[in-house]
Amino acid sequence: MSKLAIVGAVMLAVTASLPACTSVSQEQKTAQAQTAVADAGIPDLELGLSKSSVFDDPSPTVFAYVGGDPGTNAAAETSYHTAPPMITHSIVDMVPILQDANLCKDCHVNPDLIGQKIDKGVPTPAPRSHYVENTNDLYMGRWNCTQCHRPQADVQPLVASTFIKDK
Repeated sequence: MSKLAIVGAVMLAVTASLPACTSVSQEQKTAQAQTAVADAGIPDLELGLSKSSVFDDPSPTVFAYVGGDPGTNAAAETSYHTAPPMITHSIVDMVPILQDANLCKDCHVNPDLIGQKIDKGVPTPAPRSHYVENTNDLYMGRWNCTQCHRPQADVQPLVASTFIKDK
């Protein structure tokens, strides 16, 4: 027999004899383990932001998006320099936005207006980053507008923010 096999056999024999050497019953070990788990656990009412049980299935709060018809609202202020602009009008009749059925494109794909002063009521053109390089064709990786742009809603944040926008 090799030395490794002998060492393995000795360790197996010692391990097998351990339960007989201890005075703690299996029931006591189970109770101790359950107590340790219960002491270390986080109650489900303390998980998440809602402070309700993780097993509850509450109905979401219904809120109204601000903004009227397209072209009737002022542009929203962005939170930071590269933040995607908010949608300032209702999109209820415009969803779902699909690659082949995208009402946003009808008004906002207007590359001739990029960099020009936009008058009230004229849709803000999609920026140059949304077009195929050196063309006026919309890059089709950008067709899902609501992936980045969201309608505005007058809601309170779930978590307070200390973010201060640079001037």
